[in-house]
Amino acid sequence: MMVRFALGGLLLAAILLLSVSALDAADGRKIEKAEVVIDAPDTSVELVGYIYLPDPEKYRKPPLVVLLHQKGRSHVVWDDFARALAGRGLAALAIDLRGYGKSIYNLKRRKNRSPGVFYEGDFAAYPNDIKVLVGQAMNDWGYRLDTNSLAMIGSELGGNAGLLWAGQEPRVKYCALLSPGLDRKGLRIAPTIIEFGERPLYLVASEKDIYAAESCYLLSDVVDRVLEMDIFEGFMHGNSLLNANTDLQVKLINDLKRYLQP
Repeated sequence: MMVRFALGGLLLAAILLLSVSALDAADGRKIEKAEVVIDAPDTSVELVGYIYLPDPEKYRKPPLVVLLHQKGRSHVVWDDFARALAGRGLAALAIDLRGYGKSIYNLKRRKNRSPGVFYEGDFAAYPNDIKVLVGQAMNDWGYRLDTNSLAMIGSELGGNAGLLWAGQEPRVKYCALLSPGLDRKGLRIAPTIIEFGERPLYLVASEKDIYAAESCYLLSDVVDRVLEMDIFEGFMHGNSLLNANTDLQVKLINDLKRYLQP
């Protein structure tokens, strides 16, 4: 069951455009994955992300989709989906937020942080961290990308951080938030949604994920335009909701191709 508040709706025809098998990379051997590294703006930690590039002989200058994980995870949760995007002609940048994955090297102490260690100001720094990592990806791979066409898909904490970044980045043409919250670790997104203009914004949660579902309803009430929103039956959260739901994966891929590759 889905409750929808949609701009265009999830049409059967759109579902048929991409079968389940189409979520697999068209040719995994032609997908290139490379590390992107830069020092954080506050020079406290080394930031790491991974870019997935489609076959350059088949897809020239693809748009870039920024993928941001939920708390307690890393870029790895996006690997299958990032490869599916690259197989459909979309580049993806899956970022390790500071304190997670490979983004744990303390530049001042010259050693990795202990697992689960965070410092004051870490979460507030996420939007600017995303900005510099995306910028570094553009510096490294801009000759292979459409640098004027970006999107963001973020899960839970990553979605909140990503929207705060996207609100200040006019090249972002589409955002999707999986299990967002009004406030995730001090990252409050209602003001950004109010100011987000007419850019497409998609909110997703499951009905028994109470905070995320209630946040979606409340966020849809704070704007004077129609947001697109899906509330799925049961309890799944963030990337688990995406990985368990083929229709949601298909919808996101179709949205990205619609808004980034008109």
